[in-house]
Amino acid sequence: MATLSKQAVKGIKRIGDVFLPGNEEFPSYSVGGGTYKLNDIVKYAPEADIQDLNLVLIIFSFTPMFILKWLVKLMGNATQNGKLGLIPTTLRQLDLGLRGILYSSYYGEFTNPEYKGRTPMELIDYTPNRIPN
Repeated sequence: MATLSKQAVKGIKRIGDVFLPGNEEFPSYSVGGGTYKLNDIVKYAPEADIQDLNLVLIIFSFTPMFILKWLVKLMGNATQNGKLGLIPTTLRQLDLGLRGILYSSYYGEFTNPEYKGRTPMELIDYTPNRIPN
């Protein structure tokens, strides 16, 4: 079972703050995101994919913020325009993959244990309806 390294978690917090920067009401990703549960999210993904994700996130951990913001803009543009080719396709895949893991760990039930404010689920007034087995 592949897991995310500590340096990769630093990288996901940095790119997460670009996707989910927070405002007066919502916390930023690095403050409120449930990053301690990331390895549970990636538990069943193929090991090679998680190794590749680790590499990308480690690069993000020391990439300047202005480059991360530029990259997120490129990913968004590639997703919007739907052009074909190796680079636009790779940017779309990266956009989809990062959004999935970021939004799952931000809007899920598990927030950062040190965060004491209202959780994103409380702020959007969402409560999961669990049906017992």
